Amino acid sequence: MPRPSAAARFDLSRRLAWAVAAVTIALGGCGGGGDSPPPAPQISAGPNCPLQYTLTDSPLLTGADPLLADQWHLQNTGQNGGTPGEDTRARLAWATTKGTGIRVAVVDDGVEIVHPDLAPNVVAGASFSYRSGNRGSVYPVPCTADDDHGTSVAGIVLARDDNALGGAGVAPRASLVAYDALASSLDADVADALGRASDQNAIYQNSWGSPDDGAVHRAEASFVSAIEAGIAGGRGGRGSIFVFPAGNGGCFARDRATGLCQVDNSNLDGYVNQRGVITVCAVDDSGRQAWYGEPGANVLVCAPSSGDKAVGITTTTIRSEYRNNFSGTSASTPMVSGVVALMLATNPQLTWRDVRLILAATARQNDPGNAGWTSHYGYRFNHRFGFGVADAQAAVAAAQTWTSVGGSAQQKVCGPYVRTPVLPLRDPGAGGALSPATDSVTVTGCDISQIEFVEIRLTTTHPYIGDLRLRLTSPNGLASELADQRLCAGSGGCGNYADWPFGSVRHLGEPANGVWTFEATDMAVADEGSFDRWSIRFYGR
Repeated sequence: MPRPSAAARFDLSRRLAWAVAAVTIALGGCGGGGDSPPPAPQISAGPNCPLQYTLTDSPLLTGADPLLADQWHLQNTGQNGGTPGEDTRARLAWATTKGTGIRVAVVDDGVEIVHPDLAPNVVAGASFSYRSGNRGSVYPVPCTADDDHGTSVAGIVLARDDNALGGAGVAPRASLVAYDALASSLDADVADALGRASDQNAIYQNSWGSPDDGAVHRAEASFVSAIEAGIAGGRGGRGSIFVFPAGNGGCFARDRATGLCQVDNSNLDGYVNQRGVITVCAVDDSGRQAWYGEPGANVLVCAPSSGDKAVGITTTTIRSEYRNNFSGTSASTPMVSGVVALMLATNPQLTWRDVRLILAATARQNDPGNAGWTSHYGYRFNHRFGFGVADAQAAVAAAQTWTSVGGSAQQKVCGPYVRTPVLPLRDPGAGGALSPATDSVTVTGCDISQIEFVEIRLTTTHPYIGDLRLRLTSPNGLASELADQRLCAGSGGCGNYADWPFGSVRHLGEPANGVWTFEATDMAVADEGSFDRWSIRFYGR
């Protein structure tokens, strides 16, 4: 399945119209001596790439970062008119750790690893280019002025602090590895990047995904295999950490008749609805859902980004420059990768399961007046925000004394429990009366007392699945909102629920045994169908 570029997919900010020219980059380190130094080496992203880089040595600077005060996502004092405290609490966590020793692999369209605010944290010789004409190079740098996305993402994770340049990343002393897999058209290259050096890379940062158009978009089998292999075998069996965005489809189109926004759901993106992926949403500088935010039962936590006031994120960009308008879940996702780097620097023995549980348990409740919040089994949850905004200070503190629940090998699995109801999906009747099709399964004998993840697979026969509202309800009455009625903007329509996987973290902490009910409701007239098959599988402890 073709992927749009990361920039087209998630970067909502205005692009800068840079002139394409040669770029001179100063690398950290000591300069050589001699009267006639050899010519500085030249690099590029390939033979047809206008951007050229001249590598030069220069000492690593020290001093205060001039843009640090503008980075409200690290510490929000209301400097841009937002609500003080609506941030990642990253600067409060730096008293304990800044992420030293943790490798973060940024998988994107290219990363200017020679940027002076990134270069001090780059692992020498560890990056890899997948771009045609540059394949195998350890310099997966941007090719054109449009390839600025990955550089901005990397800066949010780990731009160097106290070097008298720009600002700082959430984990400013973590180590950077860059893979430009999105510069390739091959699905195999994305899968390769997600597993490359998995014994050394702790976190795979991804600010990309499927189109936001209301349709279902299935992940490639190679992608699913890469995630499964990573959580099982990465980091010596502790599991790789995969961080992805929930998406920017909160208003992907407007209904022509009503003018209302059509809202995508992150569970319709096959890259982020599966076990092993940390799915990240975005809130603005007042803690409210960003206008482009997608809900989803698969959303774990949020992080700050721009909102209605268009207060963007200050970070690195190409040509050794900086920007203050980076936006979307492209910006919030690397903040969570940075928080995880801080956690792992404090306790490298944390498994991928531990990381998820700590993030959920320590997340800060934002927008407390929002009606979507519920409390259950010691957690607060909201389909708009997951368990809340990632709190670096609280997560680092919890990581220090956390008792591990184990990795993939220790995670219990029950199911799948398969049902084939073949029930009619009828249009609304007179006066708009709905006719939900419901089916239940009774789970017994499952030894999972605390659920960590639920996978639901659905098959329907219906000409327009955008008409369908889908809900899973637990024995305790907690509902996972899997999909809502929507129009679909894609040229291929909405697609089909053909053994479609939905993921839910909404039932975290619940026991698995009891009666689970799936409800499918046709919300619009003109198209009818049938609710054919569904299954449910539980993961937990």
